[in-house]
Amino acid sequence: MKKLYVFFLFALTYFPSFSQGEFVIEINRTDGSFLKMGPLISGVTYIYPNFRAYDENNKVYIFPSSNQICSVNATNNAIINNPAYNNLLVEFEYSNLLDKLYGLLKDNTNNVKNFVSINQISGLPTIIGASIPTSATYQGISAFAQIHSRYIFLDPSKKIFSIDATNGNVISNPSLVLLAGEQLLNIAFNDSTNTLYGILIDNSNLYYLVSIDISTGVITKIGTGTTFGASGSSAIDQINQQFLYLYNDGTYKIATIDIATGNVMHNNPITPLNGLDNVFSLKYDNIQQKIYAIHWDDSIVPDNINDISLQSDITLFPNPSNGVFTVKSSLEVTGIEVFNVLGERIEISDQGIGNNQQITPNGYSLITMALSTQPEGIYFVRISTERSFAAKKIIIRK
Repeated sequence: MKKLYVFFLFALTYFPSFSQGEFVIEINRTDGSFLKMGPLISGVTYIYPNFRAYDENNKVYIFPSSNQICSVNATNNAIINNPAYNNLLVEFEYSNLLDKLYGLLKDNTNNVKNFVSINQISGLPTIIGASIPTSATYQGISAFAQIHSRYIFLDPSKKIFSIDATNGNVISNPSLVLLAGEQLLNIAFNDSTNTLYGILIDNSNLYYLVSIDISTGVITKIGTGTTFGASGSSAIDQINQQFLYLYNDGTYKIATIDIATGNVMHNNPITPLNGLDNVFSLKYDNIQQKIYAIHWDDSIVPDNINDISLQSDITLFPNPSNGVFTVKSSLEVTGIEVFNVLGERIEISDQGIGNNQQITPNGYSLITMALSTQPEGIYFVRISTERSFAAKKIIIRK
């Protein structure tokens, strides 16, 4: 039985068709302007925003796309390696000291996760240590402590795990100390102060820079809080002691926050963006002192016209839905994924495409999906066929 997964592209409303217009860009924090580091990344149709890493020594930006793990030269957008991608690999982080790519490998059968190193040439994972005592689902929030070689991630159970990257041993895994309505949105590790920082939203929709004690789970707010937007990605400028936060409040923006005081130093729209353009997956190079991110450019004509033309043959109905809806495609469906607006992948393990797929007399494929247990809101559905894939938005109202 095949499993159905959920797929999300960073923006709430900016969910693009899959053309080939992905770029590594450099962002100016003071005015929000950006520069493409070279021509489009060849062959990349989309990128998982939450799974990205940066090799600071070699200036290599690493991310999984539709079916490959791409290592891209951040100075010219040239692909260095692009082996096949196993979508059970999540939450990439890079150790500049050990010169290795790390991540988590989901074991859905046993409902656990394994800490792994990932070969950038072959794409194959190597399990390090014993299985991690937590669920196979993921939160999409991770960081890496470079000096002490610690891999850090937030589990859906709201436990913050710290793992020794050299042997896979769990050093600590306390529960986060959160007040009612509070949510930790992302994290980044500051090696110069040996402290984990993040962005937290409280029940009054104020966003705070916070420090997190990875031994106790205690969270300390820094400053008085401000208004930002939907959870994005973050990085730390360790030389200037600034926390960088990329987010979307209807417009893509980059904020610069003073770590000592929590004061917002800059908060600018990313420009110029047009149409369905988006920007996500912030990384900071402390050697070059440059801010990098991934930019999807809506104006780029795709290399493979099927990526666009076949989307009109894939529909979801009814939309809005009460949670039960049908996927209709002119081609046989080989995969379905769904992500919520926070970038959390919803796993639907009790439904198989083969069992649910019906072929109509006129050749259309119909698959009924049930998200009845999910709350109201916007969800994003990725449908794969043998020849193409498409991205669709579904609204659930009850």
